[in-house]
Amino acid sequence: MSYRTFIRVISLNILMIFVLNTNLYASNQIISKHEYKLYKGNILFGKSDYILYKNNKDYTFEIKSKTAGVFKMKKDNRLEVSNFSMVDGIINPISYIFERVKKDKNISIKTFFNSADNYAQTFNQDEKKEHVNIPYSLDRLSVQIDYQNKIRKGVFENTYHVIDKGRLREYLFLLHGDEVLDTIFGKTNTIIIKREIKNNKRSTLTWYAIDYGYIPVKIEQFRKDSRKFTVILNNVIK
Repeated sequence: MSYRTFIRVISLNILMIFVLNTNLYASNQIISKHEYKLYKGNILFGKSDYILYKNNKDYTFEIKSKTAGVFKMKKDNRLEVSNFSMVDGIINPISYIFERVKKDKNISIKTFFNSADNYAQTFNQDEKKEHVNIPYSLDRLSVQIDYQNKIRKGVFENTYHVIDKGRLREYLFLLHGDEVLDTIFGKTNTIIIKREIKNNKRSTLTWYAIDYGYIPVKIEQFRKDSRKFTVILNNVIK
């Protein structure tokens, strides 16, 4: 596909994204839906829904987050949506959007992929950025699906190239340990995976439930050695 054709596809996809933002998912098959609560220390500050859909041959993974508890009045709502295809277990990202709505500020970032030409474009508000001759890359959400598929096959360590809100980054997933954890399932056997971002201060620990399809049951995000927040699985809808 030529870049000129790809630009026309992007224009069409932008229109489709606006349709997606109207929450038009009625015809899609929900594969999984999980609800999480976000804490700073012991204080609830947010809630998130993780939903994976299938529509014909393509997939959509979205994370919707909003403030909760004593922070509910401080409006900070976020939506991340990844559209991708998957053939023979290989994920090919199509598009990724990040929307953040605060009381005084709105952020909109969209990335469109052309994996066949190792090319992508990111639109950040009114700015456009081209990613040319990039290695095979995923986005912030499709990488989570790919990694979860890998650990179900016993592959616990992997490295990815990820376009993270317009920046090409290298994600490293490392086996960190195991733990029996109290979860909504009761006493739960988990493996702990550390995700590092090369040349970045952020890292994440994720507890995956071994006996429940490796669902993430607990997530802790760090900046250097400081824990910023904790995410806890609260409900499995499907």
